[in-house]
Amino acid sequence: MSPLPKGCQEWLGKMRRYSLFGARGDGNALVAMVDGRGFQGGLCDRWKGIVSLYAFAKATKRDFRIYYSYPFDLHLFQLPNTYDWTISDSALSHRFSHVKLLRVVGENDFHRLDNLPSDKQIHCYANRDWVEQINSTFGTNYRWGELFSELFSPSTLLQNELQKFDTYTGNPYIAVALRVQNLFGDFPEYDYHPATPEMQAAIVKTLAKYVNSLHNKHNLPILVTSDSQTVLQTISRLCPFVFTNSGKAAHADTTADAPLAEYLKPMVDFYLLAGAQKVFAPATEQMYMSDFPKYAAAVNNHDFERVALHI
Repeated sequence: MSPLPKGCQEWLGKMRRYSLFGARGDGNALVAMVDGRGFQGGLCDRWKGIVSLYAFAKATKRDFRIYYSYPFDLHLFQLPNTYDWTISDSALSHRFSHVKLLRVVGENDFHRLDNLPSDKQIHCYANRDWVEQINSTFGTNYRWGELFSELFSPSTLLQNELQKFDTYTGNPYIAVALRVQNLFGDFPEYDYHPATPEMQAAIVKTLAKYVNSLHNKHNLPILVTSDSQTVLQTISRLCPFVFTNSGKAAHADTTADAPLAEYLKPMVDFYLLAGAQKVFAPATEQMYMSDFPKYAAAVNNHDFERVALHI
């Protein structure tokens, strides 16, 4: 059986979620929704969607808000910077007639945001980067990193974690981001399975060789980030000149009840990567070509380079 058209899915979701006599809320904002109702991807995908919706709202002069409650309250880690995107539970509409529900997750253009009603709150789920399309359509000149920085400032909790690295980050440094998913069996994510011990050893040997080559080439400290504790521990042992943000990380879309520190770790990684003079993303054939380091580098418009490694 073919899946229902998006419009029908949204209508049914709206019927389940809102009521005829629910609280009307306040205002007619475009609200970026991250509340655990369906797939939205990892942390970077969520930021892509949020920033894209903000760019669209800015270009069309529409009020913009973020409702981010899953799997953590975003205010724990990020606060409004120059634009106040907060929305209270009481301001969020729960009335069927006052909400347009849009689910544009996975859609590579923003055409379904055209002609939004002006008399409703728009509750929108998104996870793609449309900033360049928005620039082309509206004649704007937005940059993803600038929009991100307008929206977000680190919370006290996040800032305190970042300050622990001041010894390293007070001066120029470069970064290496290693996204291995569950290849080492310590980062459960969707249906990815661990590699064999022999392949794990080959992968980490190849990565360590590359990090050593950067150390020989650049006269700068090297930050190494990874979703795998095992990889970080092994690279730190094989390349004692690097610095890392150790600890276990949790995936925002697949882990609902992890300790707060496990959701904090990717946030810290992202901001540390954003501060690097250049971010390298080496990957073997078995690894994942993540956008996480690419968008971290974009925050401050720093250089980013993908590197294909062969075992």
